Amino acid sequence: MNERDFPSEESTRAFGRAAGERRWVKALAGASAVGVAVSLALVGQAATAEAGGVSSVVPRAECGPGSSPETGLQGQVPLADRRNGRSKQGYSCNLELVSRFQGEGQGAVGARYGTCQYLGTTLLGALNSKKPGVQVVDMKNPKKPRLSTTLVSPATTAGTWETLKVHEGRGLLAAVSVGMLTGGFFVSVYDVKTDCARPRLLNGIKGTSLTMPGAIPGHEASWSPDGRTYWAAGNVGGTIAALDMTDPRKPKVVYNGVIGLTDHGIGIRPDGDRIYVSNGLTGGVTLFDSTEIQQRRSHPRLRRISEITWSDGLATQHAIPFTDRGRPYLMAVDELGSGGARIIDIADERKPRIIRKLKLEINRPEHLALREAELAKNGMFGYDSHYCTLDRGKDPEMMACGWFQSGIRVFDIRDLRKPREIAYYNPPAQAGMRDRLPQSAHAAFPVGAYLSDVLTESGPSAYTGKPDMTADWCSSPPFFDGNRLWVACSDNGALLLRLTNGAKRI
Repeated sequence: MNERDFPSEESTRAFGRAAGERRWVKALAGASAVGVAVSLALVGQAATAEAGGVSSVVPRAECGPGSSPETGLQGQVPLADRRNGRSKQGYSCNLELVSRFQGEGQGAVGARYGTCQYLGTTLLGALNSKKPGVQVVDMKNPKKPRLSTTLVSPATTAGTWETLKVHEGRGLLAAVSVGMLTGGFFVSVYDVKTDCARPRLLNGIKGTSLTMPGAIPGHEASWSPDGRTYWAAGNVGGTIAALDMTDPRKPKVVYNGVIGLTDHGIGIRPDGDRIYVSNGLTGGVTLFDSTEIQQRRSHPRLRRISEITWSDGLATQHAIPFTDRGRPYLMAVDELGSGGARIIDIADERKPRIIRKLKLEINRPEHLALREAELAKNGMFGYDSHYCTLDRGKDPEMMACGWFQSGIRVFDIRDLRKPREIAYYNPPAQAGMRDRLPQSAHAAFPVGAYLSDVLTESGPSAYTGKPDMTADWCSSPPFFDGNRLWVACSDNGALLLRLTNGAKRI
């Protein structure tokens, strides 16, 4: 079954939400209203319609014994379930809970190393938390997960947002001080290899928890595959920087520049010679030659190769490079506009092309009315994808994604043109728990609820200041570990899940 996704009321309305968010960010940065209007106008002109004929339909998972399936559409938490309390039980299909540590909730993105999880922070969470800083959750004994410590430094308490990332090979955890939605200046680097439950700050000044400021943008970040470079993007203004992490005790900026109006996540090819930067407002990815930074040439430059854009999604979050039977691809994921994920063929990197899209049933244009009714009071983010991971970078078989309000979704992608869902876990809603979860980006970020009301038919008069929390935000990347997934959701905190009913043996 094929479909043609044309610009629709959904795209227009979602763009309004994204634009509202960016206006607010610009205000925080001290930008003028005129500058915001001009930027948004230019971004609007840059969006191009995607060629039709690319399927986005993904068959539902077939749920085996022990599952507690969704009661509505694929990915939906129906309004009736939100009102009668059914969503507090959660939904599962071939993916079961092994362990959970809720703590005070978590921000947008968390990280994992070994048997430990690191829960991201927000600036508002730091102001209201009893234990500010990144929560370190030790799950060595899944039956008794515990908070082993919190990481308190300028970067980890000032809102890590989407910068809290681990380099698996080197056992390094890094974060940038983001503030509310965009910021920078401070970076913290921790050794988690020696003892994941007791990370050690490497770049503290004379053994303290303080770090030196620098010209570092902050909103999103990624490690290069070799662990030598930590890339950071600031989103607003298109700022991007590369930090040399050869000596993690002395992070050094080796590149700082502006590459457009906005940027978001950064995917990096295994050799480090290419980076794939996502558009922070419209849907799209720009391909850059990063050879000069990777080789540490003096006065290095990023060289733009090409760009691909689309109109049936917004605010592309990140892009993952991978190969399938020797052919190079990107898996790109949209944060807004019900864009879902899409597979991009980059064999000809000057002419990238979309070969497949992955959307849940609730993301489809015909279900716009349902989405608006169910999401009006639950914060800015609706049924939208955010972060995905692959089980491996060469010939991947599985992809797992964190979805706002639709939980963790697992897909069989052995045939890139015929992906299918094989499992999901949407954790129990934490309605009524808002005051106990100051670190949750969902619970502690009232501007999201306000913008949701202002930018939808609810109108500003409906604003309550509190999201109803009848579904969680699972915006953090899941991490594959055999037949287990390490996961973090804003309200539920750190989760350890296990694939069941043969879902691992696809």
